[in-house]
Amino acid sequence: MKVFAPASIGNLSVGFDSLGLALHALEGAVFGDVVSLRTGSQDDWVLHCSGPFADELPEDPEQNIVMASCRRFERVCRAAGKEIETLQVRLDKRLPVGSGLGSSASSIVATLVGLNRFFGRPLGRLQLLALMAEMEGAISGDVHLDNIAPSLLGGLRLCMPGGSEQHGLPWPGRWQVVVAWPGTRMETKAARELLPDRVQRATAVAHGAQFARFVHELYSGDPRDAAACLVDLIAEPWRKALIPQFDEARAALMQRGALAFGISGSGPTVFAVVDDTRAAARVQDWLGEHYLQNERGFVRRCRADLAGARQLTGG
Repeated sequence: MKVFAPASIGNLSVGFDSLGLALHALEGAVFGDVVSLRTGSQDDWVLHCSGPFADELPEDPEQNIVMASCRRFERVCRAAGKEIETLQVRLDKRLPVGSGLGSSASSIVATLVGLNRFFGRPLGRLQLLALMAEMEGAISGDVHLDNIAPSLLGGLRLCMPGGSEQHGLPWPGRWQVVVAWPGTRMETKAARELLPDRVQRATAVAHGAQFARFVHELYSGDPRDAAACLVDLIAEPWRKALIPQFDEARAALMQRGALAFGISGSGPTVFAVVDDTRAAARVQDWLGEHYLQNERGFVRRCRADLAGARQLTGG
């Protein structure tokens, strides 16, 4: 069995820890991690890693989130009275680690969706979602679903804090998202430590109003007004200092037709929302020329991935 889980943008500027969008790249290979499962004669889980970003993973398989997810799934199933066999697992690591593209969430989702299907779905959807959130929280330091839910279910997801409740939101069909990873790494825990424990009342009120207006505009069918709401008052003021020439990039891309610009997750990936193919090409070209810092960096033009995690043929 071979399962794919898409990359995702967490926060989406206006929805800190609460909004997430699954991404489908319009060019190139599938944009997310792939996990393959097969039976074998081994007495324990065996993990092999490959793919363009496998070299960024821990050398010790026991430190890999895929192995941790396999062992946690096994314990949960056996606690419920279901015996499962250990498998040979291969992770095709197609997302860079510490990129702000939901790399760990993609690995977790692909692994646990694959295991659950392989063994006849012993876990229900809510149990599976809660287990995924637990595994993601072990990496980021907090339990939140803004990468897990879209990678699992697809589309734009509104994720309620502190639990497994989430809801799908409409995504304008004309919108494209251009994402650019500079080729550098930023740990989520470190990026969260930059944020203050409290925000001023005026900021909290403005953030809540902007978030509510964004949802309203999505349902009212005015995509350009919705895009204007994609402003981050919570994290971006603190994190943008870690991203060279962030404000200059925003100004340049808005001049080239972007409707919104922000940090994907905790960075260093940035994203721009556009509703015109020519503007998307201009934004893509500018980011490719000015934002990438080494040969590993990339720019991808995407739409929303509405399918979420899924089994691939040929596995």
